[in-house]
Formats: sequence, C-alpha cells, structure tokens
Amino acid sequence: MFRINTFPRRSLQWWISQQSVIDFSPDFQRTARVWTERDKRFLIDSILNGFDIPKLYVADFTTHDIPALNKKEMSYAIIDGKQRLTTILAFREDRLALSKNFYHSSVPGINLGGLVYSELKRDHPLITGLFDRYALDVKSIETDDRAQINDVFLRLNKASKALNGAEVRNAMIGKAVDAIRDISHNNFLKRRINFTTDRSQEKNAAAKVLALEYAGGPAETKKKNLDALVVAVGETGNRQFGKTVKRVKEHLQNLSSVFQNQDRLLSTQGSVPLYYLFVSRLHARDRKHVRVFLEEFEKARTKNRNRTPGTGDYQLDQFDLVSRSTNDKSSYTVRLRVLRSKFGVWRRRH
Repeated sequence: MFRINTFPRRSLQWWISQQSVIDFSPDFQRTARVWTERDKRFLIDSILNGFDIPKLYVADFTTHDIPALNKKEMSYAIIDGKQRLTTILAFREDRLALSKNFYHSSVPGINLGGLVYSELKRDHPLITGLFDRYALDVKSIETDDRAQINDVFLRLNKASKALNGAEVRNAMIGKAVDAIRDISHNNFLKRRINFTTDRSQEKNAAAKVLALEYAGGPAETKKKNLDALVVAVGETGNRQFGKTVKRVKEHLQNLSSVFQNQDRLLSTQGSVPLYYLFVSRLHARDRKHVRVFLEEFEKARTKNRNRTPGTGDYQLDQFDLVSRSTNDKSSYTVRLRVLRSKFGVWRRRH
C-alpha cells in the first residue's frame, strides 16, 4: 500500500493543537541546517501577510497505523517541513518575536517589530486571528512500507539540496543503519568531538569506525564502501556484525575516557577513525598516557612542516602526505604505522 494524499486543509491552530501526537524527528529525518532568526522571522512574516509557504509532507498513521514504522505511537510523523512547523510553534509560544521592522496592512504606519504572539494578540487580535486561521498545504503519505517513506524523503531533499552520504545512508534500511544511528549517540561522538554535526557528520564518523571494526583493521571508508557495508549487512544482520557493534561500543567507551569534551584533537572528522584504530588497540596502561602523546605528536607535525624541505622527519612527512587521502586503506595503514612507531619511542622515554 502506498498513497500520497492531499491532507484536509487545517489551520495553524489545529496543527498546534496536535503537536503532542506529531513525531518531529523520525529516524529517517536528516539533521537539518539550523534556521537563523532571520529565516524564522521571514516565515512568520510570510504567514501573517498571507503568502504561500512550501507544502509539508507527513506520514499519516491515523488511518493505517503501522507499528513497525510508528515506533513512538504518534498520529503523524514529519517527513519534510520540520523547521517550518517548529518555527510556527516557537512564534505561537512566545519564543520567537517579529522582526524589528514589521508592518501589516491592517494597521498602516504602525511598526509592530519585536512583538511576540501574546503581545500582538493583546493589541491587534485581528492579526493573530489571521495567523491562527492560516491553512497549511500538507501532503500525507499512507504506506505500510518504510522504503516508500524513505524514497519520498530522499526525492524531496535531493530536489531542494544535495544530501551528503551520511544523510542518504540514514534514510536507508538495515541493521547497519540502525547500528550507525545507535553508535552516533555514544558519549564519545556526542561530547568529545569538536567539529560541526549539522549535516550528520557524527553519523559519518560512526559509519567509518563501524566499517573499520567490521574489517578488523585499515579499510577503505569512502561513501561507496560505507554504502556497500549497509547493503552487505542487510535487514537481518549476521553474527559477525552483531559482535562488531558490541566491540565498537566498548572501544568508544574507552576512547571517551581518553579524550576531553570538545577535544581540539578531534576537530576534524578524519581524526576520529584513525584515533579509533590506534587507541582501541592499546593496553589500558598505555591509554592513560596516549592523549599527552597525541598532543606532542601534533605539535611535532606542525614544527616539522616549517622545516626546510629535505631536512624534516621522514615519518612525519609520510604521515602528512597520506593524510590528503584520509579514506584510503593505504592512508590508514601508513598513519597507523607512524603513530605506533612514534608512540613506542615516546613510551620508552616516559
């Protein structure tokens, strides 16, 4: 079963009243760019002035509830339009004010800038009435097939903005996708990393460490390789994969104890899978000292780059050279070899 219907036209007031039964973040939802205050106010301005806004897409579980898809037991799930609906709610709940210079044709010459909803309702109830009665254009999806919802999601987002590998992968189906989502919520990937996650970068890092662990060491971690892992593991998984996920979680727990919150050593995505390979294979007594070593190692790399060509440290030169292709198996192999060699020398001195 698969149908795309035009949802009965409902007012904003109706949608606001339904917020407790709407899943705003189903697991296939991509990590959306955080709207700026300007973006949000422009949307509210458009609504108050009666302009059309892009339609929303929702999964409708009120007519056909599919427990496998509706895990949170909600009436609706947002497929496309989360930012629009949350902005509407923010304005309605006085968490968002009108732009500094806001004028409305119903009260010519009066600047309503900076007012929140309750203030606007007190002074100009006609305008808030227009807001409450504004009807959203909504398409509802009725299906018992998760893949169909994923397909709609991917098509909508590809039409508006190219999805990156992690976002496309997140909308796929299978045990590997579920594991990547789960791993991305690990404390290490939530608190220790120091790079932006507005486009699911933490899920990409999770996919890479999962792929490396599944391979048992250095491996290719390009998009095509990560997608191939998802396909290979499939919807049912296998015994080897189950053990891999368990090991990844254990190793990330160890890495979490090594690194600090928003650690500067983890300021790039490329550092995560490499340090995972390196640190996860260390003995507990060595893990206690490895962060100090890594700080000194990075300082040595910086110093080495400033030396006259041909007079630098050959191993560090090698490390930097292969770092240009961070997802290549050979790059992981060389960088890991250099780290282990340098750490061995460092430990003998400390």
